[in-house]
Formats: sequence, C-alpha cells, structure tokens
Amino acid sequence: MTSNSPVSVAVDGSGHALEAVRWAAKAAQRFGRQLDVVTVLSSASPAFGRLSMQSDKTALAAAREAAEATATAAEELALSVADVTVTKRVVEGKPSLVLRDVSTRSHLLVLGRRGLGGVRGLLLGSVSTDLAAHSECPVVVVSTGAFSDSGPVVVGVDGSVDSTGALDQAFAAAASMKAPLRVVHSFGGFTDEVFQGYSGQILENLRVNAQVVIESQVADAAESHPEVAVDIDLTTDAPAEYISGLSETARLIVVGTRGHGGFRGLALGSTSQAILHVAQCPVMVVQNH
Repeated sequence: MTSNSPVSVAVDGSGHALEAVRWAAKAAQRFGRQLDVVTVLSSASPAFGRLSMQSDKTALAAAREAAEATATAAEELALSVADVTVTKRVVEGKPSLVLRDVSTRSHLLVLGRRGLGGVRGLLLGSVSTDLAAHSECPVVVVSTGAFSDSGPVVVGVDGSVDSTGALDQAFAAAASMKAPLRVVHSFGGFTDEVFQGYSGQILENLRVNAQVVIESQVADAAESHPEVAVDIDLTTDAPAEYISGLSETARLIVVGTRGHGGFRGLALGSTSQAILHVAQCPVMVVQNH
C-alpha cells in the first residue's frame, strides 16, 4: 500500500455497517488518510427482489438510486464523527470480488460483522472466508455497540514469522490510538487432559521459552513504535476464549491468518470464527502474503 492509500469501508445501510463507518472514519482521521465509502450493488441485493416485477432496467436504476442514498448517508455520518475527506462510490459486481479489488488499493478495509443487501452474511460465509484469505490489506470487522476509548489493543501471536504482520499492525494501531499494547501468547496446550502429563517444572520451562521467543519478536516490532507501552501476556488457556474475554475492555483485537501453535488457522478456522462472532470490540484480521 502507498502512503496515501485510503481507509475503505463497505456499507449497505445495516446497523453494523453504520458502526463500521464510525470506526473507519475515526481510523482515517488518526492515520491522516482519506475515507473511501464503497457500496456493492449485486444481483442478490434486496432492491432487486422488491422490484422483480419491473423491468430489469427499471429495477437496476432503482437499486442504484437506493445504493447511492446509502453511500450518501454513510458519507454524512463519517463527516459528523471525524475530520476526514470522504469519497463515495457504488460498484456493481460480486461482493467478494469487488471488495478484494478494493483491498488492493486500501490501507484498511472495514466491514460490519453482519449486513444486508450486497454484503449479506459478509463475515459468516464464503465472502468472509475469501476476504480473510485473499484481501491485500488488513480487514477490520466491526459489530454494533460502544467502542472503548481507554482499553488496550490486544494482539495474538505465536512466535512465527507469519504472526509478525499482525504484531506490526497492532503496534501501528496502538500508536495511532495512543493506547497500550497487550501481546497474548498461548503455550503448552489447551485442555486439562494435555496438562495431566505435565509437571510443574515442564510447564515453567515452556513458559520461560515462550517468554524469550515472544520478547524477541516484540522487540523487533517495537523499533518502529518505541512510544507504545507493551505488556506480554502468556497463558495456557484456549486462545479464542481468552482473547474473547479480553475483548470486553479492549479497543481492538488483532489476529493473523496463519501461524503455528496456539494460533494456527486463527483467521480461517473455528478459533477465528469464535472471536469474530463474539468479540465485544472491533477485530482486525491481518493477511500473511
């Protein structure tokens, strides 16, 4: 991405999308970037269904008019919550393909957890899986509810090279929010059955080894943002449950798409789905290319 790449937000008029606009507008202001409001107009849009008795041409014109109104409402909302320059556009096509293309020119792509119209089920089915795997920029998933202005940014890491991108983005987000960063790593195993065979000394050795690996990884990432206060949080709890609990007071959760150990498949499997469905704060998914 270039230094002038915008923060992009997908809107469809749903409550979750409006929350995404609020978050995206403030993020664009923090990063000093333009906000790009995108409404995806697809044949699956309810506007087409409501107008199915009319001609295709009439239905398309009416659907586009509705989409333009949705984009305009999002623009007005963004300008009311942030000092930011806004562009808006309606793009026809398949939502996953349109938004994947948008991601190639964006600093961030912000989406509501659930939607309607062209982005229905955006983070519950094939579209979300596609974006998590193929987006060219980090994707931020926003649900309805108040955003915390005092909590930390929380990032899940596993010590792998693939989790470095998530850590870098978490530092950048924390710096922009003037927030502390909590780096979470789960080690040792995730069930009582696993731990029954572990002595206290073995667990302590695992913890010490994990501390060394994560401290080294954090030190490398911190060079770009030395002003960010960092807390390393080592746990033997299951990642999804532990991080979801932290989301109650966090400003942002950051996870990567691939890794090993405690965070393997974090953004593509059951762990990521659990976090995306129940997190009480926005979740950033960072792709590893």
